[in-house]
Amino acid sequence: MPNETRWRCATYAAIALWLFFAVRLMIADVWDETNGMLLFSSAALSLGEKLHLVLTQSLGFWRPLPTLFVATILHFVTDFDISWRILRAINIAFVVTAVKLLLDATQLKGAERFVTTMAMLFSGSAIIVAGWYANVFDAAALLLIAIAITLLLRDRPVAAGLILGISFFCKETTALALPFLVMLFAAERITSRQLLRTAIPATLLGALYFALRSQIVMFGGPGDVHGFHSQDFMPTLLNLLESFWRQTLKEQSVAGFAFLILSIAALRRPRVIAAALAFLGATAVIYWGMFGSYQNGLLITHINFTGRLYLVPVTLMLFLLALERRTLMIAALCLPIVFGGYTTWRDHARFQRMYKRIYRVAARTSPKPLTVHFPWKPLDDTVRGIRIGDIPDAAMVVNATTGRLERRALSPSRP
Repeated sequence: MPNETRWRCATYAAIALWLFFAVRLMIADVWDETNGMLLFSSAALSLGEKLHLVLTQSLGFWRPLPTLFVATILHFVTDFDISWRILRAINIAFVVTAVKLLLDATQLKGAERFVTTMAMLFSGSAIIVAGWYANVFDAAALLLIAIAITLLLRDRPVAAGLILGISFFCKETTALALPFLVMLFAAERITSRQLLRTAIPATLLGALYFALRSQIVMFGGPGDVHGFHSQDFMPTLLNLLESFWRQTLKEQSVAGFAFLILSIAALRRPRVIAAALAFLGATAVIYWGMFGSYQNGLLITHINFTGRLYLVPVTLMLFLLALERRTLMIAALCLPIVFGGYTTWRDHARFQRMYKRIYRVAARTSPKPLTVHFPWKPLDDTVRGIRIGDIPDAAMVVNATTGRLERRALSPSRP
């Protein structure tokens, strides 16, 4: 068997293995997945009313394209056991398609393609996006950015710019595509003419998105998921840089800075390094206030899902390293990337198993609702008969550290 064929088979095997683990992670719907199903599968609203809600009301964000898509699917697929699996499968398809498009754009073959596939897929960001359909915003934005890059490198800059502009309506993180264009220019992969012809329509559509968004969610206001407090910027910057290649906030490690420094140095040319540093700075601004703390052993927490935030910036950095043919550096980066991917898969599986137990206990509970004490993420699931929140006398309690569902001990005054 020729060497090239062996590496192609190895690449296909790696993708198949990733798909296997992504499917194994379909354990239970959790947090925003459940809330989405309760809202958009409800018969109380017509499809038109649901779509109007998406377009005109804040859900803590305004990202209309993926939300319209999810709302439509949940309206027609109302079985909770089926709908979240369908939506996760769509996320998986988006991620795999985006990675394939980017790899094709690099024209990598053989070992180089295999190593880059491993780095892009077996990461904390790719795994959590595939394992939680509420990350459809990140998956859709990455897919549109990958399509735009493909068009740009085929010398269709205006079309690329229009696609990037549309991507803003999936998630604000698309703004990182603009400094990434500067990185491509610094690396002499595109001309100044291509840069401008892509950036102008993308910027205009991006400005339109933010103008419309500001009418629904005041940017940086109390109803926005983003916070821009000055004291939060340095922690965001430092935590982002330290965890960039590991793509988790499980625990802090100074080794993360070392891997980042080595990867930046691997770009070699000063102008490319400067553009990459500017890109990292832009990433910190985009995610200002969203990398404030580490999990440090806490399992049931919103930080479990932070890995999604790395998907676009890390994939674009890997794409640049691949274009520059820094395969050995990418191979070295697989150490923190795959480690972060493993811990993300392990902890997200434990996270879901805890909620699956809640659903199973609720199914056996009568009368309903089953009450669970966990103040940090309330839930009023009228379909399954579950109420989670600050309920001191609840029948059960979530141990956020161990991920166990524990029966509350009865006090002497209670029967």
